[in-house]
Amino acid sequence: MSTVDEAKKELGTATITPKTEALIEAMYIAANADEDFGAKEREHFVRNVVGIGGGAIKPEDVKAVLLKLKGKAKEGRAARLKTLGPRLPRPQDKEHAFALACSMALADGIVLDEEKQFVDELAASLGIPQERADMILDELKSLEPDEE
Repeated sequence: MSTVDEAKKELGTATITPKTEALIEAMYIAANADEDFGAKEREHFVRNVVGIGGGAIKPEDVKAVLLKLKGKAKEGRAARLKTLGPRLPRPQDKEHAFALACSMALADGIVLDEEKQFVDELAASLGIPQERADMILDELKSLEPDEE
């Protein structure tokens, strides 16, 4: 089972807690790392938010979640990244946030330099060693469908 699958399974019955909010915010920051929150990324984001929320957030409610996150984003990426770790109490929670955020960066099939930089910043902010971050990224890439 992939790290993303583990995160979704563990949180499948979750209510909206600080940990859940941190996971959603990590995905949001990743989606905006290249300043292009496109259709594929939005679709992926909605699907993950609904899944992570365990039914507490409906697809039609995701717009409100986005507006809340957009307001917080005004503080700047570095400031928001600093808030994630304390809301993710266990090392596996930090890895789950990292994996979900990376899945957002990979959602449109194009990983720009800005997204690569964000992934490195996120791993460092969450205290995930580079070797482990690379393993999670490799795992996610292996789940991508092959292009023909």
